[in-house]
Amino acid sequence: MNRLLAIDPKRVLPTKINLIKLRREERMLKRIRNIIEEKREVLLHYIKSYAEEYNRYQKEVYEKINDVFNEYYLGLASEGIERIEAYTGNVSDILQVTVTSRILFAVKVPVFTLDKSTLPPIPLPLDAHPSIVSSFMRLRDLIPLILKLAEYEETLKRLIEELKDTQRLINALDYVILPSYAEAVKYIKNILDQRLREDFIRLKLIKKKLEARAEATVV
Repeated sequence: MNRLLAIDPKRVLPTKINLIKLRREERMLKRIRNIIEEKREVLLHYIKSYAEEYNRYQKEVYEKINDVFNEYYLGLASEGIERIEAYTGNVSDILQVTVTSRILFAVKVPVFTLDKSTLPPIPLPLDAHPSIVSSFMRLRDLIPLILKLAEYEETLKRLIEELKDTQRLINALDYVILPSYAEAVKYIKNILDQRLREDFIRLKLIKKKLEARAEATVV
């Protein structure tokens, strides 16, 4: 795409019309470049804001997960791993998640929605250790939070990818496209100036010849 937008100065017909056209296109590309620059700044703002929010949310979720597993290990020490495995052996490990999307500053980002009806029941007998029961219940409550954390991660990933694409386009404009237009404008202008000088010299020679002829006729 970048190569298609760039032009080869020596393949452009050096005419005044093409010079005017190239200058107009160059001004338009510079305006587009400014708009893309503004987009990059907004993307950086969104990424910074989301990264801060993600880090804060991740810390909260990880602390809750850590608490749940600490409680689970207490119950595990009491019940034993064989009994826990017997409790959970027939529990389905499949959750239904609906993936939709929303637009965040022209970037399509995901929205994950858990189908709570697919959450497995707590597979514990009435005499199970309280820490095991509590940890299983709390873990169920944590699943939507973990899903939200994954949504944050994917949103950040897509925003960063959009930022990379935007920066690549700015680089293409700065280092390939706009320089090619500047070179083409300079090339055509130099040729037109050279032609103008040649025409001026030619006119002076013609004028001198006419004057000499006129003098010869008078004599």
